[in-house]
Amino acid sequence: MNSKLIQSQKRLHDSLFELYMHGGLELFQAGTRGLKRELIIRLETSALTPEKGEIIHYYAVNRWDEDDVFEEWAKPLVALSPEAERILGVTNSQLAHCRSTDIVLNEFWNFVN
Repeated sequence: MNSKLIQSQKRLHDSLFELYMHGGLELFQAGTRGLKRELIIRLETSALTPEKGEIIHYYAVNRWDEDDVFEEWAKPLVALSPEAERILGVTNSQLAHCRSTDIVLNEFWNFVN
């Protein structure tokens, strides 16, 4: 076997053993999943500036675990303008079936924390 490959396998073995010794079996089995939580957050507003609109699209995903995700649209208090509908790619009739901003914001806040 190639000496570089043998050295690489030894380093991997040593790293996994060290991980096991520091964190126990649960940490070893988890690997990198669940160890880090760095969220990528994207918010969309109902107007061009937050002062004139409200957040209507909440999205967050864990950079290390794509199954750890939150995405939901919220029903705005004031209807979107035709220009906002065009830019966002969503219509007032689609948003009419969404939950209110205060409910979605509360769940988003719980997810982030």
